[in-house]
Amino acid sequence: MKEELWIGLVNVKPIPQAPGALNGAAGAFVNIITWATDLATFKAKAETVAATFDVYVVEIENAESVSLRKSKFTVDDEIEELILRAEGNEDYILCGTFHEYPHETA
Repeated sequence: MKEELWIGLVNVKPIPQAPGALNGAAGAFVNIITWATDLATFKAKAETVAATFDVYVVEIENAESVSLRKSKFTVDDEIEELILRAEGNEDYILCGTFHEYPHETA
């Protein structure tokens, strides 16, 4: 299968041995843009980049090709900029803003 740009909302949490990750927040949501052939490749690349921030992937939501996403929705300026940057390099795994949440909800 041919790789194409994918996007997904990724829920991450700090690795237990890295309590300073995410500024002490319980977790965060972040959009990730990368080249992938399917959900499994997207997840593997999300896990790779997450580890560089001392976090791990808990869940991935709405992962799909960028072309499919853009056919359904308008993406914001931050995401559009990441897409444009990623189009030029198939090795890129780019993260948007980490939206931290301070604690777990019951």
